Amino acid sequence: MRSDSNFEKLSLPSIAVVKTTPKVSHQELFSYKKCYIGISLDNPGFYGKSLQALVLWAIGNFDQCLVVVGDYLRRFNEQIFNGSSQAQAAETAYEAGEAFMEKAAGFFAQIPDSRLNVTRWKPCLQSSNYRKSKDAVDKLFATEPEFMASVERDAYAFVRRQTKRNRTVAVSMAEAIELSSEYLLEEIAVFSALSQQGWKVELYPGPELRVLVDIAKGQYTDIPRGLKERINVELKISGIGTTFP
Repeated sequence: MRSDSNFEKLSLPSIAVVKTTPKVSHQELFSYKKCYIGISLDNPGFYGKSLQALVLWAIGNFDQCLVVVGDYLRRFNEQIFNGSSQAQAAETAYEAGEAFMEKAAGFFAQIPDSRLNVTRWKPCLQSSNYRKSKDAVDKLFATEPEFMASVERDAYAFVRRQTKRNRTVAVSMAEAIELSSEYLLEEIAVFSALSQQGWKVELYPGPELRVLVDIAKGQYTDIPRGLKERINVELKISGIGTTFP
């Protein structure tokens, strides 16, 4: 791992690779020059020293890292758990993104632009690669029962996890699964577009979605090229801190 003298004295959580999907050797993984981190604003692993540790690990192992702040994507959760209208959900999601950017700005500013790029979710939906990928996954969802079942299984699992954490679902379970499925289809299409744009390695402090594991196994036909070429790296953060210094 390369080190950066600006951060050598920081006391940060340790980062370790749990596994990759699909399975690749460390030599192959680190032969890639670029990686991205998708920020889930509801995940405490993306705040404080754990965020710093993730980003520094990324630029220590890859030449460039793209941080994608999943703020606009969060609008689906606002509808599920707060019963917000589409317009209100989008506004609240944007405000959450603003709050994250304000907290993280000082840290991000210390890293050269040549090593770290930061973008928010909505611009990711504007590329032609995204639109083509979204059309493809939507079509697959509508025509391939096994793919639909896999997406809905992950959607249901997400809603169940949140209810076990005492979050109240503000809509019917059927609507919650539908909204969560829309979340996943949009997210998957963005991952595909990023891969096609050269960001093939995703870093995430948690397990890969089961539907994406199925895709990596070649379980479905007519999958966008970007999804076939991407690599997910499941990371473990030891000693998470959730308060931004």
